[in-house]
Order: sequence, then structure tokens, then C-alpha cells
Amino acid sequence: MDQQQIELRIRTMRTLWIALMLSFGMYYVFTIIAERGGHATPNNTLFLVMLAIGFTTTLLSFPIKNRFLTKATDQQNVPLVQQGYVMAWALCEVSAVLGMVDFFVTGNRYYYSLFILGACGQLLHFPRREHVINASFQSR
Repeated sequence: MDQQQIELRIRTMRTLWIALMLSFGMYYVFTIIAERGGHATPNNTLFLVMLAIGFTTTLLSFPIKNRFLTKATDQQNVPLVQQGYVMAWALCEVSAVLGMVDFFVTGNRYYYSLFILGACGQLLHFPRREHVINASFQSR
């Protein structure tokens, strides 16, 4: 894979990453604009379960991405790098979606903590050029 293709791949991945980072902010803005239903009653137990699920999926995103990156390097398969990152980003996004569910279903006032959790995980999954390069060239 030549340098131009590597740059195109990393630019595509970073564009996706930026779009997904902006989605966290858009979720929060949506919760400010939207009104909670009158039937929403805070449920701390459900909130803690959602927080645990969000934390678990965010944590699982790291070994899953690493497995994809290792496989991509071993097989010299660049598309696997992007697949690993997308998988990790989707798992971090679960936390934000649970925050939206918490906002509309229970009305818990700390729903935004799930957004923060997912965004922190997403920040740590910034696409790195070295992963694409490692999968592009045999380094033996």
C-alpha cells in the first residue's frame, strides 16, 4: 500500500471519528431541547445498571480493537484496522444511547454521565497512523 492510500485510509477513519465524537454533543443538545415525558420517574437502580453496561461495553472496546489490530498486522490486512476501530467506536456509542434511554425513560438527572463515559472511551480510540502502517508493511 502506497503512502497516498495510507493517508486516504487514515483521513477516512479520522473523519468518522470526528463525526461520532460530535454525535455525543448532539445527543446532549437533543436532551436539552427535548422535553421529558410526564411519566418519567427517576429509577436509580436502572440508572446504575445502565451505567454498569455502558462501562462494560466501553472497557470491552479496547481488547476487541486490539484483537483486530493484531490480526490486521499479522495478516497485513488494512481494512481490518478500520473494522477494529469502528467496532470500538460502536461499543463506546452504546453508553451514549443508554444515556438517551435513561433520559427519556427514567428522567434521572445524571443521565449525561453516560455521555461522558462514552466520549472518554471514544477519545482514547483516536485513529493512529501507525496502526495502518503496521498493517500495510511487513516489518520483519
